[in-house]
Amino acid sequence: VQNLMALCDSLNICKFTAFGLQADDLHRWLNWVTGWDSSFEEFLKTGERIYNLKRLYNVKCGISRKDDTLPERILTLNRPGLHAPERLPDLAKMLDEYYLVRGWDQNGIPRKEKLEALGLGEY
Repeated sequence: VQNLMALCDSLNICKFTAFGLQADDLHRWLNWVTGWDSSFEEFLKTGERIYNLKRLYNVKCGISRKDDTLPERILTLNRPGLHAPERLPDLAKMLDEYYLVRGWDQNGIPRKEKLEALGLGEY
């Protein structure tokens, strides 16, 4: 969804509208409006490219793993009886898994291989 929301930002489409649409609708409309003939896979890869570029910009501004967190009260609040786990899962472990899926290193920086796969090797 993060990749799709990056596309919505770039297309200047309200994100609330996007929740009522399918990603293939947005892709089809983009092709109609621009006259392009991009594939759905290219469309999704563009969103991933945009999201990784945003991350690279944030890294250049000093953002790192330390900033990928939740408010302390969310991390420590007991929630018994709310039909939810008493505590959240281990955030550090979840970040490790998220970074792995994204193709980023343990500090949240996109790996060279990921950037090259997205056509962003020069960054």
